[in-house]
Amino acid sequence: GAEGKAGMAAVADPNNQIDLETFYTDLEVALPPYARPMFLRLLPAVSKTGTFKFQKTDMRKEGFDPRNIKDRLYLLDQKQRTYVRLDEELFRSIQSGKQKL
Repeated sequence: GAEGKAGMAAVADPNNQIDLETFYTDLEVALPPYARPMFLRLLPAVSKTGTFKFQKTDMRKEGFDPRNIKDRLYLLDQKQRTYVRLDEELFRSIQSGKQKL
């Protein structure tokens, strides 16, 4: 399981310019391994409430199934030291337990 590990970070990337290897390196410097997000969700913009709070409820309900989410999803790959695209095949591998978190 992933108990004790960070879940998912949602990051606004409106111009599709994020460099995932640099992002990983920056996280490596800033956060201990247990605090680094396992999943990364890149959004065109971050939705906020009328009081400027981030809307997390809908994202939490959606989980990380790429069939249900239009945003780009990535999984932390410690061996490659980057985030890799979370496609349906990788999702099934996680669900079946073949891919460990």
